[in-house]
Amino acid sequence: MDKETKQMFELILQKLNNMEKRQENMEIRQDEIYSVVKSIEHSNNVRKAEIDNLIYKVAHVEGTINGVGELIEKRRSIK
Repeated sequence: MDKETKQMFELILQKLNNMEKRQENMEIRQDEIYSVVKSIEHSNNVRKAEIDNLIYKVAHVEGTINGVGELIEKRRSIK
């Protein structure tokens, strides 16, 4: 094998190694992005559950207040 051919193969191997390293870095980055997206999704689900719970509590308090208001109105109308 002549010197030029050997240099050409070495260059090709070097470029392939660089491509492999970049691909590994991209896979690591992709895994990191996936983890962040899953964390955001979990956070959104938690917030939605908290909001649903608050809506339920507000509706319960509203019902209680309306019931007390109706009771007061009935007592006023009796007098």
